[in-house]
Amino acid sequence: MVIDKIGNINNIQEPSRTKPTSRTKESGRNDRVEISAEAKRAAENEHYIRLAQEATDVDRAARVREIKNQIANGTYNFDDSRIVEMVADKIASYLLRR
Repeated sequence: MVIDKIGNINNIQEPSRTKPTSRTKESGRNDRVEISAEAKRAAENEHYIRLAQEATDVDRAARVREIKNQIANGTYNFDDSRIVEMVADKIASYLLRR
């Protein structure tokens, strides 16, 4: 069996030539990454959550006893501004979700 004249064999097209790409000038700029304050807080919160999850109940109970004793003795020291900031952040995030 002879198969003859499949397609147009004599009319083969050359692939089109592409233009060479020009190289861009190297700029003297360096890449820079900035981490927002919100991202830093999120990372810090994640760190504390991980610590709390890894801590055993014995560690937590001992820490609670220690803090209760400090409060009873009047030696417990806490950062008022940090607590106010945390409460304000929670209120703001609650209001923004509405």
